[in-house]
Amino acid sequence: MTTTTTRASEDGARDARVVTYNVLSSHLAEPTYFTHCDANDLRAETRLRRVIEKLEPEVERRAVVGLQEVSMTWAGPLHAYFAKRGYAFIVSLYGKPFNNYMGVGLAVPTDAYEVVKSDIARLSDTAKFPRAKKEEVNLGPLTPVYNLLVQTPVNLWRKLRDYRPPSDEWQTARGRFNSILYATLKCKKTNVQFGVSTYHMPCMFRTAADRRVMVIHAGIAAQYALNQSEGLPTVLMGDFNLKPGDAGHTLITTGDLDESHEGYPIMPAGYTGEPFNVKPQKKMESAYVRVNGEEPNFTNHARIKDDDPFIDTLDYIFVTDDVEVVDVLDLPHRDQVKGPFPAATEPSDHIMLAATIRVK
Repeated sequence: MTTTTTRASEDGARDARVVTYNVLSSHLAEPTYFTHCDANDLRAETRLRRVIEKLEPEVERRAVVGLQEVSMTWAGPLHAYFAKRGYAFIVSLYGKPFNNYMGVGLAVPTDAYEVVKSDIARLSDTAKFPRAKKEEVNLGPLTPVYNLLVQTPVNLWRKLRDYRPPSDEWQTARGRFNSILYATLKCKKTNVQFGVSTYHMPCMFRTAADRRVMVIHAGIAAQYALNQSEGLPTVLMGDFNLKPGDAGHTLITTGDLDESHEGYPIMPAGYTGEPFNVKPQKKMESAYVRVNGEEPNFTNHARIKDDDPFIDTLDYIFVTDDVEVVDVLDLPHRDQVKGPFPAATEPSDHIMLAATIRVK
């Protein structure tokens, strides 16, 4: 009996709680945008208070919290909140004025964990992207004449019109500024270490090339988290803007994607180097699939202006196979909620996910 109790106590000490929540930037919940929501539920001050109320039970449990769409306006108050609760709060803002430079945040309870290592990176800077050599016109002795009479006027016209030639999916993926955060954490009770990372993917889905940009970012996000953790059990969580079964979701959860798949990135025209590998070193599985056998019924419930309502799963907690998932936060079914969000019961257009994990 003593052995069982001791073992349960040891297991409890090795348990960690991880949370991911896209809080919806303070500057993106305009009544002219979320026209089907109550304007009172869209006020930034009201929503921030409700976001903190949502977080508080998990903070009481000393959860490690990953946030997405943290605006500049909210970064300060959230830092103050977490500091009062004994947390270190790492933030990287990378957005634009219209979304108040929103970015990602990672909050760690310092009474529970030592931050052994932390890293902030622009994800597209963590990989060397393939580039095709620029084609040069060679007309022999007439080349200078061509450059003067054709190329120079064209370049001037492009500059005056702010024209940019169409970019391929690799240029687009490389040009995204999305930041990713990572921390190696050591439990102060057991000295057990694990890695945790949070990311907010670009939202691109309208064309096949857009969707391949998402696959590129999904692959290098997983690669980054696994590289940073250096073989430790690893958690990668956030808003991935991928639905279950999308190519990027398949890539992360299986560690593979058939190169004949429509979503597999196409090498740039004229590229002659080694193919770029978007496949992560190993698969990462969904915490919710581990426990429930399926992804959440939805994590995003929004309706923009007169568009059709969007209700689907975009947020995930991915773990490596050496992480045991003890339990997950119960989430509602779409039929159980009155949407769209934000609403009185939900201050974001996303819902919060959480899991209790145990490092093996």
